[in-house]
Amino acid sequence: MNRPLKFYDPEQRPWPNSPLEQTSIIGHTTPTTVRLWFRVGEPGEYWLVVSTRPIPTQGIPLLILGDRREYQLRLTTPTHTVEFFPDIVLPLSLTLETDLTGVMELMNLTPDTRYYYALFDPNRDSPWELGHDELLCFQTFPEHPKTINFGIYSCHMPYEGRQLASMEMWDQFEQELSKVNARFVLATGDQVYVDGNSDLSIWEWLRKVKSQNPTREDMISWYRDIFRGYWGIPQVQRIYRRFPTYMIWDDHEILDGWGSYTPDELAGLLDTSWQLRNKSQQLHFAEEMFEAARRVYWEYEHCHNPETDFVNKQFDYGFDCGRCGFYVLDMRGNRNYNRPHHRTLGLEQWSRFQKWMACQYESDAQALFIVSPVPVVHLSSFVINKIDLTLFGYQDDQRDHWEHHSNWDERNNLLKLVFELSQETQRPVIFISGDVHIGAAFKLSHPDFPGAKVFQVTSSGIAYAHLKALERRILEMLVKEEGDLGDRPGNIPYHFENLAICRYNNFGILRVTEKEAEGMEVCFDLFGGQRDENGWLTLFKTTINLE
Repeated sequence: MNRPLKFYDPEQRPWPNSPLEQTSIIGHTTPTTVRLWFRVGEPGEYWLVVSTRPIPTQGIPLLILGDRREYQLRLTTPTHTVEFFPDIVLPLSLTLETDLTGVMELMNLTPDTRYYYALFDPNRDSPWELGHDELLCFQTFPEHPKTINFGIYSCHMPYEGRQLASMEMWDQFEQELSKVNARFVLATGDQVYVDGNSDLSIWEWLRKVKSQNPTREDMISWYRDIFRGYWGIPQVQRIYRRFPTYMIWDDHEILDGWGSYTPDELAGLLDTSWQLRNKSQQLHFAEEMFEAARRVYWEYEHCHNPETDFVNKQFDYGFDCGRCGFYVLDMRGNRNYNRPHHRTLGLEQWSRFQKWMACQYESDAQALFIVSPVPVVHLSSFVINKIDLTLFGYQDDQRDHWEHHSNWDERNNLLKLVFELSQETQRPVIFISGDVHIGAAFKLSHPDFPGAKVFQVTSSGIAYAHLKALERRILEMLVKEEGDLGDRPGNIPYHFENLAICRYNNFGILRVTEKEAEGMEVCFDLFGGQRDENGWLTLFKTTINLE
């Protein structure tokens, strides 16, 4: 009998934390809508109850549909009965088909209003699933906020062997978000690491079991297991339940360096020393893993973002908040180093981004933010293009960077669009990035666009446990104070100035305030967590005015 090749083995591969069972995530939020994501502990026909008042959950719930088509929630205990009239009641079927996950979009809400919600299955002896042990709520956005504060982070890899590390950074992140009344959080890539720890690497697992011809369904179960592990940490769940969180994937939701390998290199990742290479089979396994990764990324991360065309494999998206416009680029779903052009974003995504940029000339947005999971500015061109690290297995990391010569033309097209718009409209454009395991801020310039205000801020990684002090110092040394981006002969290169750098675990908060006169003030707070000789964490803040 062909049994499922389950990745998770409680005897051989224990998580140091309990895997995720049930939780919620606040997703895309506007003044009148919100997307709520759920993961439950067992299949069922659930009811979502939403109200501007706290929802009573003490007792056995019963929904009664009145003559006016409004629902009444009746809760019965051995001693009394409570009647409650919620604002919204919706059914939600959650099945194993989507790993007990699902999303609901609530419409016609009131701006700048707090709503409470709870989830229950009336067919169970203990009906309440969420909202009974902990009060759950979300806040719709104001229609015209004067201040928009939001958090950024990337690279959640908290496992040091089989121990958790850097959990205090998540606690500090929550505290700082609360202090500034953050509207939302941007998770800019690597929310999990499917291959970041040898004890918990599904690609190592594939190498071991590939002779048993694992199916795509097997692989889907492995990716789901990774998400349940990495998201089972209470500190992570608290952020997702408290603040609307927008997500985009990067390579570690798929495979380190995905899209930056040649076919031979990709097939070689699955070689084992005692087997002859079967290139076509290895590539087949790799493509099946990618399809599994895409399915599970949609289930756990993307489905609570603004809606996109999943059938046509679109994960890039735009949204607005007040007088700020945002566009989130997908740098993994379309990446292919072996294409002659548009290697990183792909032609279709590039076309969508061009249209969005063209619309910004007439929009009322006064500040624009573009999420580029891999930074536009990081290591110098000398490191990326002149040093061959193939023997060390780092060629994919080099090709990943916008600074790699294979990406220059595409990067230049991107920057030209951005600089032209900023020059003509006098609005700031800020790239937001992760990936590179340091925090930083840069100002970019070009002599053809002297009035442009273009910046990049980077936060990585919030809980990355593997990078040691010496490695962090080397990364910091390889980021220059200023310089030119690499470019083709005859082109005038883009220039950058390094405004700040942090080699420790970090997260960021962007504070955007509408000025008395026209325009917006944008400040970037970069928080780094440094440990003393006793292991105690000290949080320090660097503030950069992006103007």
